[in-house]
Amino acid sequence: MKHRLAIGAIALGSALCSAHASATGAWNTYIRTYSYSDLLAEGDTVWCATGEAGLLRFRPSDSSFVTIAREPSGLASNHVSRMVRDRSGRLWVGTLGAGVSRLSADGKTWDLVNRFDGLPSDSVTALAALNDTVFIGTTRGLALWNGSFITGALPDGFNPSPFASDYVTGFVAFGDTLWVSTTLGVYRSHLSTRLTTWTLETNNIPPFPFIGLVTDGVTMCAVTLGGTPFVRRFAPGPWQAKFTDIDGASIGGALRVYEDHHRILLATDLGLYAWTGSDWQIASLAFPSDPRNPRRIFAFTVDPVTNLFYAADQDGLYEQPATPGPWRLHTPPTPPGNNVLNVNIHRGRVYVTTFEEGIGRFDGREWRVWPFGPRCTVGCDTTLLAPNYPFALLVDGQGKKWFGCWGETIDVLDDNVSPPSATHFLYPTPPTNNDLHTRAWASTADSLGGRWFGMDTDDFGNPERAPLGLEYYNPLGVYAANYSPENSAMRMGKVHGLTTDRTGRVWVGYTGAGIDYFLWPPNSGSVPEFQTVTGTERLDIEGLVAHGDTLWALATSEVRAFRTVTSPPAEIASYPIPAAPGQLAANPLAVARDGTVWVGTVNGIRVIHPGGLTQDYNVKNSPLADDEIRAIRIDPATGAVWIGTTGGLNRFDPGYRPPPAPSVPRLEFKIYPNPSSLSALGVSLRLEGNAATFDGAIYDVQGRRPRRFSGITSRGLVWDGRTERGELVGPGIYFIRVESGGKSSVSRVALLR
Repeated sequence: MKHRLAIGAIALGSALCSAHASATGAWNTYIRTYSYSDLLAEGDTVWCATGEAGLLRFRPSDSSFVTIAREPSGLASNHVSRMVRDRSGRLWVGTLGAGVSRLSADGKTWDLVNRFDGLPSDSVTALAALNDTVFIGTTRGLALWNGSFITGALPDGFNPSPFASDYVTGFVAFGDTLWVSTTLGVYRSHLSTRLTTWTLETNNIPPFPFIGLVTDGVTMCAVTLGGTPFVRRFAPGPWQAKFTDIDGASIGGALRVYEDHHRILLATDLGLYAWTGSDWQIASLAFPSDPRNPRRIFAFTVDPVTNLFYAADQDGLYEQPATPGPWRLHTPPTPPGNNVLNVNIHRGRVYVTTFEEGIGRFDGREWRVWPFGPRCTVGCDTTLLAPNYPFALLVDGQGKKWFGCWGETIDVLDDNVSPPSATHFLYPTPPTNNDLHTRAWASTADSLGGRWFGMDTDDFGNPERAPLGLEYYNPLGVYAANYSPENSAMRMGKVHGLTTDRTGRVWVGYTGAGIDYFLWPPNSGSVPEFQTVTGTERLDIEGLVAHGDTLWALATSEVRAFRTVTSPPAEIASYPIPAAPGQLAANPLAVARDGTVWVGTVNGIRVIHPGGLTQDYNVKNSPLADDEIRAIRIDPATGAVWIGTTGGLNRFDPGYRPPPAPSVPRLEFKIYPNPSSLSALGVSLRLEGNAATFDGAIYDVQGRRPRRFSGITSRGLVWDGRTERGELVGPGIYFIRVESGGKSSVSRVALLR
């Protein structure tokens, strides 16, 4: 039996394993991992369960990492809690909030076990496998999988719970007895009685919160939330507190307990320990876990072939050497963080700014990261000075990258030369001593090579902290002027939209004051001659893009299009969006070469195709790292769309076409369960058939299409009972049309209330 148990939601374990891209057809996902919840070593593969980035698969032979991130019909969540391999070879991956995802023994297909199948909760806190049975612990009780389906759950929804707490943290099964640890004690029952009667363990073991329960096949080990390990052999006898090592020294407080390949392992605040059968033996004192910092609590596992250990915290994945010496640290390329503010692209390189973790550059294989930290004071020509809160991100006509790092500097990076150089516009400097000169939000390069920045403030409404309007740096890259309501016809100093059209006009989008535009350089004088786009005067503009003869403007509830060749500019179209842009969305609007408009909101992305058809992407129907979109940029060379969210970075290729499915003589499939009960949660309809993948759609009896699907594998989730807008459908008869390998078929399903 194999247990993968740890601290759970009492205090989620943590560590950092940097994530590589997750390639899922048209999508790639880039997420930095801050926490490990579990490790599983299997020969030349070490599986890493992470709290943010799904599964990481590490290969020791070449030190490579691959990320398996959340996607429809794949891994159900990026928040992974536990792992176990069953007798059939399937990898069970517990998640927090999305049930258990199962990877087939051949590693090709995923399916899902969740509340619709009988789990008490979709937040999984413990997993254990015994023969064909898988024990699943959740925050609201436990369930038993018999190899085909859930055979029962506790509490059962009818009778009182046998536990003082239903939060399950661990399992041990031996013979006919099942032990369960919870946040209020350890219980035992018998499988032969169908677990109808439970007894609280009281033989020298307290009814305390327990963070885990494991076994090596001879000894059980239960660890309290306070860090004390209690051990007991299966032979009758009391539990014993065992908090010293083989030499009688304290092992410290235990923060995690694992069992791998019949070894009991502990991560404590003094180091890593392994159970010898009678005592704790030091595995390493170089890796103490910090109970005050979840990112410094170690995950721990053992290689079944070499008996060498792996451990991980926020610095990466450590591998024990075959001969005495320092453990080897594996740190794959990583973005600077997941709370993305802005994204831009230059010659195939992607530049990403994050809220307070620095700036990164990705060349398709590796990341270069400038982390935020103390100001650089020496040797700063190739180092960004203070990459803190860099909202504005401009690539100018010379290929230089401008970062508006709030309250610190305007940093200009030239990485077109070797070695790269950086220029720092520090404030206080002339013309004022006000750090508001660094609070750049929007940006554009004009047709002459000048750089313009739309400014914001951290204290809107305070006249002493009023946003400065427009900051102008001339074609030589020198600060040249400021234009604001105090010295020009600007109607507002807070600017969240800037763009330049092909005639050389600069368009300015204000918060609460609509859109102005001006020609640069002006016909006379040196001050821009601002003109207002009629009808926009009260709009909050969050993004502007000039594309051909059209100006696209993003407001809080819609996208408007204006014809720029008319005088005055005329509105030609308006499209609603599913939600408002986020408050910190630095660049939520982009337009592709073919005129497709991409809009970022707090509820995902709306795509407006030429002709007006719309399409939405969100976490329910795509691998988006998060629904709150901060920035969208389109690579002019490839058409790939880069999407920065509050939970990570995505790349989407609209031109991707999956390879054709292998032809089948006759397309056969079934939808189950059928009929299905429709609840407030929806349904969990799965598809099983004779093709590798399936595409198709769901239709109601009136011919309306509430949902489409693609890339569904056999036994994959095909419908959750909601429309593409996330609305729950009503009970009734629905038709599932499936296509694969050039063939199609239709089945009927009944949804019952």
